[in-house]
Amino acid sequence: MALEEGVNSYVSVETADAFFNDRLDVAAWVSADSTVKAQALITASQMLNAVSWLGEATSETQILAFPRSGQYYDPMLGKLISLDGITIPQRIKQAAMEQAYHLLNNDGLLDETGSISRVKVGPIEVEGLKNAAAPLISQAAKSLYAPLLSRTPTRAWWRAN
Repeated sequence: MALEEGVNSYVSVETADAFFNDRLDVAAWVSADSTVKAQALITASQMLNAVSWLGEATSETQILAFPRSGQYYDPMLGKLISLDGITIPQRIKQAAMEQAYHLLNNDGLLDETGSISRVKVGPIEVEGLKNAAAPLISQAAKSLYAPLLSRTPTRAWWRAN
């Protein structure tokens, strides 16, 4: 399926290109062709769907987690923001773009969680360490979407004294 803004991606390639024109350290984005950029944006949007968001999705049939209805506190604005169920928050769009860039900048991130091709004990030697340092989700994306996270614990436990 080709990229469809608002259907399988939060932003278009053109929107992301404009965003990255104003950002430093974007060599991986600039060097990618339009098809790869679209794939990165779709994949990033799908990855954001796995997050536990506050509020409710507008429709049971929508592919993306947003648009949603609900409220969140925006620390930058210092006030509660209401999600209207129609608009995708700018924070989510930017998070999708940052995550797409993270995927392009860390080739193979989805294929491996890290690997070592050789270990030698004496004298110590490690060889072929791959992708061990890059987290799956970009820290830049996390910081953007953090206010929109669900505050309901999904795996809560308690201890009776």
